[in-house]
Amino acid sequence: MSIEDMKRISDAEAEAVSIRKQAQVDARKIAEQGKRDAQDVVDKARQSAAAAYQEAIRQAEAEAETAYEARLAEVAGECETMKADAAARLPEAVKVITGKVVNSSVDS
Repeated sequence: MSIEDMKRISDAEAEAVSIRKQAQVDARKIAEQGKRDAQDVVDKARQSAAAAYQEAIRQAEAEAETAYEARLAEVAGECETMKADAAARLPEAVKVITGKVVNSSVDS
């Protein structure tokens, strides 16, 4: 084997070591970029989930408010009906009470 052949082999080995080192550096950079990209995806997913959660809460609160108002109106209507019924029976109640008072004072 000649000196030139040995030099080429040595140069090739040195180049292989250099290529291997550069490949390791490149692999680290790619892995780090992959981690950053993955973290960005996670952050965006969290933001999206938080926004969806807030929207769901807002919708639920709006629906609850609507249901509350509807039930309140229903109960108010029932109260008005009971009030009207009571007002309609008021003259009869006055007669009954007045009759009892008059009868009890006559009996005494």
